Amino acid sequence: MRLLIALFLIVIVFSCSHKKQKVSNIDGLWVVKKVKVGNQEITPISRWMKFNTDSTQSSGNGWLQHSVGTWSYKNNQLFVKNTNGLEDNAAPFYVILKNLKMTWSREEEGENVNVFLERIDKIPTSEGNKLMGLWKLKKVNLNNHSEEINSTKTLYISWDNRYILQNDTDKKEYGIYKIHGHKPELQMVAYGDNTEFNFYNFSISNNELTLIKSDTKEKLIYSRIHQFPQ
Repeated sequence: MRLLIALFLIVIVFSCSHKKQKVSNIDGLWVVKKVKVGNQEITPISRWMKFNTDSTQSSGNGWLQHSVGTWSYKNNQLFVKNTNGLEDNAAPFYVILKNLKMTWSREEEGENVNVFLERIDKIPTSEGNKLMGLWKLKKVNLNNHSEEINSTKTLYISWDNRYILQNDTDKKEYGIYKIHGHKPELQMVAYGDNTEFNFYNFSISNNELTLIKSDTKEKLIYSRIHQFPQ
């Protein structure tokens, strides 16, 4: 009985020690909650970083992983190197760890930079990720005049940054799109000789997509569907 009690106590101590070590270490998955450069806030959307115990690291925005490399941590200083990116000539970040939160600070080109992170369990999804798929136009609003649309007009947004606009006459517009890294803005440009960029603020709620064109303020409301209309 004494042996069982001793083993039980050892397990509890080891479990608490392991949990405390994980909380106080940098290794694991983190999301960037806020970035301040001087007095300006420039927080990227759904930016995350993963620090592995083998001193490798990766980072990305939403479902897109775009950077890989190595990391080291000594005397509260964090050194991050991206093997597929540009060389970072600034000083290492000074790190403050507190429970499930972490703060980085350093100076870049005469400006104080502060990055605030929180520990997470899975890679975050961005609103831009939710844009992918097939949408059917159901309402247009311009100059406070709203019109219900009963048609087969669709917008298909592919994972490879291509889009297809289709109208009632089966005429299709092909182009490429880009999601702004710091705000919910969709940028679209069609293939062809007379290229013109179109910019839309977007929001998604309950399988409904709202696009507001930046210059004309025209509002387009789409609903998500899962096959092209016949």
